[in-house]
Amino acid sequence: MTLEQSDALEQPDARTSAPSDPRTNGPEAASEFSALRRLLVGPEQRGLRELSARVEKLAITPEELAEHLPAAVALRTSRDRQLGRALAPTMQTAIRESVRRNPREIATAIFPVLGPAIRKAIAEALAAMVRSINSAVEHSLSLQGLRWRIEAWRTGVPYGEIVLKHALVYRVEQVFLIHAETGLLLAHVTAQGLKVPEADLISSMLTAIQDFVRDSFRPGEGATLRTFSVGDHTVQVEAGPAALLAAVIRGQAPASFTTRLQQTLETVHLEYAAPLAEFTGDASGFESAGPLLAECLETALTTHRSGERRQRVWLRWVVPLAALALVLAGLGIRSRLRWDRALRALQAEPGLVVVEADRSWGEWRFSGLRDPVARDPAVVLAGSGLLPGNLSGRWEPYLSLDSAMILERARRSLSVPASVTLSLRGDTLVFGGSGPLDWMARIRGAGVPPGVSRWDLTAIQPVLPPGLDSLKRAIESGRILFEPGSFRLSAAAEAQVSRDAGWWRRLADELALLGTSARLRVVGRTDPTGSAETNQALSQWRVDQVVRQLARAGVAPALLVADAVATSRPLPGPDSLERARINRSVSFEVVVDGGPEGQRRR
Repeated sequence: MTLEQSDALEQPDARTSAPSDPRTNGPEAASEFSALRRLLVGPEQRGLRELSARVEKLAITPEELAEHLPAAVALRTSRDRQLGRALAPTMQTAIRESVRRNPREIATAIFPVLGPAIRKAIAEALAAMVRSINSAVEHSLSLQGLRWRIEAWRTGVPYGEIVLKHALVYRVEQVFLIHAETGLLLAHVTAQGLKVPEADLISSMLTAIQDFVRDSFRPGEGATLRTFSVGDHTVQVEAGPAALLAAVIRGQAPASFTTRLQQTLETVHLEYAAPLAEFTGDASGFESAGPLLAECLETALTTHRSGERRQRVWLRWVVPLAALALVLAGLGIRSRLRWDRALRALQAEPGLVVVEADRSWGEWRFSGLRDPVARDPAVVLAGSGLLPGNLSGRWEPYLSLDSAMILERARRSLSVPASVTLSLRGDTLVFGGSGPLDWMARIRGAGVPPGVSRWDLTAIQPVLPPGLDSLKRAIESGRILFEPGSFRLSAAAEAQVSRDAGWWRRLADELALLGTSARLRVVGRTDPTGSAETNQALSQWRVDQVVRQLARAGVAPALLVADAVATSRPLPGPDSLERARINRSVSFEVVVDGGPEGQRRR
């Protein structure tokens, strides 16, 4: 009820009150009505006025604040962490100011806690170092250590992993700090020398497993999967209000490790309370948590202690056993290197395909495929200086498509002379060099070797039989001479042309019997006197005269090739007069066809 409402009570309601009587509406009636109103609503009006004054001042006394403050703090803390965030800067400033003003008081206060913690950390570090040294020395100088080294050499597994396999009690390999609400990775540490996949992927899988277990078995209760195994690894999870701590352990960790995880998780919540509450996806604020998580990484190995007498006995055998181990290791390494070199030599040899390889004491066994023209495996190994005492195996025949094998197969099947070169251009076998004409005639009727679809004989230079070769040289050595500035044939020149024509017909007939043909190139020249145009025309006239004479002597014009070179290719001579005389001539060149451009497989 407001003041305005209370004032309205003093006014009579015109709708409900009776009409006033002028005879009774006097001073006494007004006084009586006021007294009645004070009796009925007086206390309520005083209470309303006091409440209005208190609301306007809105002041809380220290006594009221002291009475309600603990309950208010507890209520606010149970709702959210805003009160802690609001007081954190003030508390930090107060502590920093206290340290600045009087550091001795802070040091005195934390000394009972800091001293034992430092001593404990140093003692644990020294004890772990001593255990590691003792274990390494004991395993290195013992028969067990030698067995482990032999196992490492035989299996190819590093010696350190063999030691962990046999002597490992437990090893904490990874620790993950994961945000509880979002499942994002905040920090991650790994044991030294350990290669692991991406930490974000592992964190996501852990979160997915937690959600699956929670939704499947304890929906709505907020349950957490504490431990699960993957092969020889165990994942142990400790959950907190804002973060999870997951450790990947190889072996069986003691119960004390669970306490360490819990203490580490509590420290994380204490030191990173604000970043955890305000986390929006950026994990850069938790980079400094790495050393805190790294304290959970540890390795425990078995330590078998023997008596002093047993240690003294084994120490006597340390040197000979170590020497024996070195000798055996050296022999094993040497044998392994020779085996690897032999296997690589066989695999690199054209025409050999190694399918199976095995070895035992003094015997090597190889099996695979071998081209008929490939070298024998024993010859290959002997040429490399790797032939063992006993070599066995089975090689099945096959046709290799290696270029070296195709060329060797073609050289053997076609009996290619040493003066002929072979090469591959795609699937075409190209012949080069010089080859006997009778051999070229034989291979024209032969089939192409496997791996080749055609051959090319155009680049090969035929070698004529001795009789035909002398006839060819006789034709090419003759020259038809002309007088200066003349292109007419003398009687002696006509007789010489007729003689050369007879030799040419005989040569062409012999070549036809050998399955090939030839062409006669007629080359005309002039001496250097006169202009270039005159000399070119004169050399052409001389060539034409000789060609007509050869045609009259029975040479087929289709086999003649006219070549007027004038002064471009002069013949050498002892002096200028002799050079001018021998260049006023027409000479012959016999061009024997090398063979067809290509032979396709039928």
